[in-house]
Amino acid sequence: MTRLDSSRGDTSHRWPYFLPDGRHYVYLVASFASSGERDKMGIYAGSLDSQEDRFLLRANSSVGYAPPGYLLFVRDRNLLAQPFDPGDFRLTGEPIPVAEGIQYFAQIYDALFSVSTNGVLLYQSNASSSIAQLVWFDRGGRRLGPVGTPGDQADPMISPDGRRVALHVIDPQTGNMDIWAYESTGGVAARLTSHPGIDAGAIWSPDGKQIAFTSIRGGHADLYLKSSSGAGAEEAIFKSERSKYLTDWSADGRYILFRAADAESKFELWLLPVSGDRKPSPFIKTTYSVDDGQFSPDGHFVAYASNESGRWEIYVTAFPGPGGNWKVSSEGGSEPRWRRDGKELFYLAPDGTLMAATVRLTPTFEADPSKPLFSIRRREPVSTNDVYSYDVSADGQRFLVNTDVGETTTTPLTVVSDWAANLKR
Repeated sequence: MTRLDSSRGDTSHRWPYFLPDGRHYVYLVASFASSGERDKMGIYAGSLDSQEDRFLLRANSSVGYAPPGYLLFVRDRNLLAQPFDPGDFRLTGEPIPVAEGIQYFAQIYDALFSVSTNGVLLYQSNASSSIAQLVWFDRGGRRLGPVGTPGDQADPMISPDGRRVALHVIDPQTGNMDIWAYESTGGVAARLTSHPGIDAGAIWSPDGKQIAFTSIRGGHADLYLKSSSGAGAEEAIFKSERSKYLTDWSADGRYILFRAADAESKFELWLLPVSGDRKPSPFIKTTYSVDDGQFSPDGHFVAYASNESGRWEIYVTAFPGPGGNWKVSSEGGSEPRWRRDGKELFYLAPDGTLMAATVRLTPTFEADPSKPLFSIRRREPVSTNDVYSYDVSADGQRFLVNTDVGETTTTPLTVVSDWAANLKR
């Protein structure tokens, strides 16, 4: 129904909302590429009968329409209403405050409100639902200590030598993401990237001297390399129009594994040679989705999550193939992680329980039934950049969990009847 406009800096069209005639709608034109291009974001009007769009107003939130004629949207966590004629798409007057402190997810430009045609408004007040703290746990779930400070962060990755942890951190004002690194024992984080576009999902090279990461700088997510010290410039290693997210780097340093979305929005796993022509090739390309690919320590297998059975489960397949395919989980699973010696495979059950399966890699792959270790309170994923909730130490005895430290109870919803009658014009 819509086409991204590269000259405008579009990277996403989202949050569509039908107008009363059922043929026209309003939606957000979003950009995640740079702060300059994000200034061009706004609410537009579209039609089922044409791909032409019409700019309405500057904003970076989801949008709604309510009679007798208002567009509702959020700025600076304040819910605003602006008079709007849906017949000729004309805005009048200035935005009018409706409510303050609306729950807003800056990394996806979504504000939690809903409005009906009969004058009822529903919204959620701001809560610290995305704030997390890196915490070390032992195999029994005993808390060993925190790393760093709480923040809106995701994808912790422990360096090969176990001394550092890379993750991406979200700026609460702009929604931008950058890669940061902590010492695994704590301390102050060091910033590794500072581009105004989104940088996320870092993985370490086997020697720990580089990181690879995903960055949105040209309208789509591409893959980059940089020194893990944070010094020097980034190097683009693969660009394409498809969205791509890194999952692992092989122990021999030869391949990077990443997921990519196809035209039907299924996830596939692809291989990118680190040297040479860097021409990617599909590793698992099927009629279902696959994700979370992780190389085994010996490089002969890849663990991954797949929804081929109708729900996400953990599988292992031979690398580079062809070869066998083995199902490891039995009641659902995601986010597989290997122990460094290859003797265990960990994953998360759907209820947040950390599971462990004893495995053998020779002469062929075998896995014992999985056993529960402990339940985690992970930060729930917000955007497609949020892939992993935890990582494991080399010996498999400690787990670094991106632990949700927000409110333990749901923030109440506020219902306002005949909300438009209370507007101060």
